[in-house]
Amino acid sequence: MPDEKVIVVGLGAHGSSTVYHLASRGIDVIGLDRYRPPHSIGSSHGPSRIFREAYKEGPDYVPLLRRARELWNRLNVDFGTPSFTVTGGLFMGQPTGRAMTGMQATSKVHDVEIEMLTPSEVRKRYPAFHIPDGWQAIYEVNSGAIFPEVAVEAQLTLAEKAGADLHFDEQVEGWTSTGSSVTVVTTHGEYQADRLILTAGVWLPGLLGDLELPFDIERVSLWMVKPRANHDFFRAGNFPNASFELDERYPLYMQADFGTGVKLALDHHGTPTTAETVSRETTSNDYDKIFKEIRRFVPDLDGEVLGSAVCMYTNTPDLNFVVDRHPEYENVIIGSACSGHGFKFAPVMGEMLSDLAIHGSSKFDLDMFSARRFV
Repeated sequence: MPDEKVIVVGLGAHGSSTVYHLASRGIDVIGLDRYRPPHSIGSSHGPSRIFREAYKEGPDYVPLLRRARELWNRLNVDFGTPSFTVTGGLFMGQPTGRAMTGMQATSKVHDVEIEMLTPSEVRKRYPAFHIPDGWQAIYEVNSGAIFPEVAVEAQLTLAEKAGADLHFDEQVEGWTSTGSSVTVVTTHGEYQADRLILTAGVWLPGLLGDLELPFDIERVSLWMVKPRANHDFFRAGNFPNASFELDERYPLYMQADFGTGVKLALDHHGTPTTAETVSRETTSNDYDKIFKEIRRFVPDLDGEVLGSAVCMYTNTPDLNFVVDRHPEYENVIIGSACSGHGFKFAPVMGEMLSDLAIHGSSKFDLDMFSARRFV
């Protein structure tokens, strides 16, 4: 394999990680992106993302998360500018809701360090949070924040230093595979390689040809605000990642002010769209939807809007990832670790996709990420 060549299409969170891992192993790798990452057009931007290990989505994710944490810490050292830091996290919801039941179940299986809190304990420790009576809260001591643009820049910079050949502002128009080789056609020319890895995020469905996987693109707004009151509490070092579970499933969540305001977002409360037609401008409807919940749960955050952005989710029906070989072409690998919760996995995703390209398998069980579950 070391004498073979790999092309990676899409250099956001997971593609940048993949070219970094491949180049670090001495693999001849070409990376292609239609834009110049890090950018704010896809899914790998915003002031911060949440890292959590008491994973409500299921205990099978925890081994991946623990490896991702190791690799995030290594990236901090290798790049010099940190893209990951521990903040702690407070997650609140109804006792029978998905967050509380799922987090406790996962924590029990994998011995994740959590602390259960009552509403009165939350109010005493965090007076800014208006948690309803009858709810529960879980504090996860090792929850953290990831800085997306720093992470993507770090992985691309280190990949290039390790020998990766990176091409920006170059759109892929199509690809073909003979089973033993691939040809990728772009707006600038053609490239040949032995393997192809597709990590193009919301543009992935357009690169799959006749293979129809049930990806749905969702437009989600995020907001950076200046607190109306209690400013010191919301600053980095004082404020944990925090979320309030709505409708017993998807949360209102927020992260500390790391210099650009407190980040606010509603997870999976967006609108359907496509990569080609999405509006990247936030609207008054976006604002009204989230600040209605802010006034209910954290009224001190009903302050001046310092900025806003649109992030796009690439969802599967079960919200699990797709990490697998193309069902028709063994030398083409699909990597879509998204569905709104994938950024935290970026370092281990790059490692897994590299292993699939080099060895044909991963040390992790990827059955639940099979593309064939939809075919």
